[in-house]
Parts: sequence; C-alpha cells; structure tokens
Amino acid sequence: MKSRLYLLVFSLLLNALGNAVAITTNLGANPWTAAGQGLAATFDISLGTALVSFGVFVLLLNSLLAREINFRRIIGNFLFMFPFSYLVDWIVTCLNDSFLLTSNLYVKLIFNLLAITTIAIAVAMYQQANLILHPNDELMFTLRFKYTHGNATKAQLIAYMLPLSILVLAFYINDQWFGVGIGLVASLFLQGPIVDLTHKIFFIKKLK
Repeated sequence: MKSRLYLLVFSLLLNALGNAVAITTNLGANPWTAAGQGLAATFDISLGTALVSFGVFVLLLNSLLAREINFRRIIGNFLFMFPFSYLVDWIVTCLNDSFLLTSNLYVKLIFNLLAITTIAIAVAMYQQANLILHPNDELMFTLRFKYTHGNATKAQLIAYMLPLSILVLAFYINDQWFGVGIGLVASLFLQGPIVDLTHKIFFIKKLK
C-alpha cells in the first residue's frame, strides 16, 4: 500500500510538471489542459480554477454516463483533481521567468515533446497505483467499459471530443487558439502508446 501511495504522489507531481512545461513552451498541451487554458481566458479566471471547474463538470458527466453515484470514486476524483489543478497553475507561474520563454523554437519543441512524454509516463504510474483517478481518466474508463465494448482507442477518441469542443468554442469567443500546437497533436496520437509501453517496461509486477 505504501509503495502505491508513493507512486501516486510522485505521478501527480510529475503529471503537473509535464503539463506546466507544455503550457509554458506555448507549442501545444494535453487536450484537457488546453481546454482549461481556453476556459481560463474565456471566463477570466485562474488556470487552476478553470481546471477544477472543468473537472467537476466531467465528474458529473461520468455519474450520468455510469448511471450511478459512487461517492468513494467522487471523493477520490476530488483528492486528485484539486492538488493537481492548482499545482499546474503554480508551476506555470514559477516558469514564467524561466529560460523556456526566451529559448529558440528547437529548444521549446524538445521540452514540449519531453513534457508530453512525461505526462504519459505519469498517467501510467497512477494507473498502476490504482488508488484514485482524475475525472478525465474516469470518463475514458466509463466510455470504454460501458459504451465501446472495451475498445480503449475508441473510448479515448470519444472522450477527447469534449476538450476539443471546448477549444473550438474558446477560439470562437476569443478569436485565439489556446494550447493548440504540436504538443496537442502528440498527445492525441502518442499518449496512449507511451502509456502502454511504460506499463510493459516498468510495471510488469504489481505493487503491494
């Protein structure tokens, strides 16, 4: 249990760092985080508050799709969502004076892709810990096992329609794209394979 808890905490920190670096490079972010950027700009709120608000909406959507209210799962979602969201916001603020803002395009691209890879590895870690999940991940699991007959790829594509729709609406309102770039494309097509590869390489044995 201790090793699983340590893995969860480390993965949450790693996930937040990866998302913050991707945002700071301004070359595209994970779809969910990019949607949070769009919401923050549209409603003039902090990124952390936007991510939490979006997470609460997804949490409610999960309950509707699952046709049940699982309080234990909901509490777990909040325990993950709150620290993660505001940690991303805080790290982005800390990185505002970093070299990433003034680096050339190639350096930013390298760090952006490293950040996207880091996010995928972190996702594999907290999936392996199997203690609590973010509502966004719960949505994918709900779609996978209740609506797509176990097809993970199809479930992920359907789940991504929500943040991508938010991005389009944010662009329509603000006349500006948020979090759209190579990082978003890499997340769409590479995150799943990297998560699977991480499981195969590092997590052959279950943690106790």
